[in-house]
Amino acid sequence: MKLSAIIIFSLAVVLFVIGVHQTILYGVGNSYWIFMFSFGLLLLYQMRKQKEDDPAKKAMPRKKVKKQPSKR
Repeated sequence: MKLSAIIIFSLAVVLFVIGVHQTILYGVGNSYWIFMFSFGLLLLYQMRKQKEDDPAKKAMPRKKVKKQPSKR
């Protein structure tokens, strides 16, 4: 995992914890934006993770499937 991915995930977790704390103190309405930033960073993390995994899948050779003769 790259350092940038670790930083993005860490920020998402920290913002979520801060959002929970602010929700306890001030309510959901005042901490909603913190949760949105947290979930946005989680989505960014997932997108980057999927992009890293795609080239690995393409590099694997595919098995050729033989067609069976049709019965008529």
